[in-house]
Amino acid sequence: MSQAQHYQFQADQAKRLARQVTSAEVRERLLEMAGEYSRYAELMEARERPSEQASA
Repeated sequence: MSQAQHYQFQADQAKRLARQVTSAEVRERLLEMAGEYSRYAELMEARERPSEQASA
């Protein structure tokens, strides 16, 4: 599992958990975390792309 996949998995987990909680405050924080993990995943994907193109 690449770092990008790891962070995307964490984002998905946070989103799923947010749908299950009843507290609006907790739900909001989980969705914020999901957004942060998604941004990390995008950064990791961008870092991984140049090395993939160089080896092709």
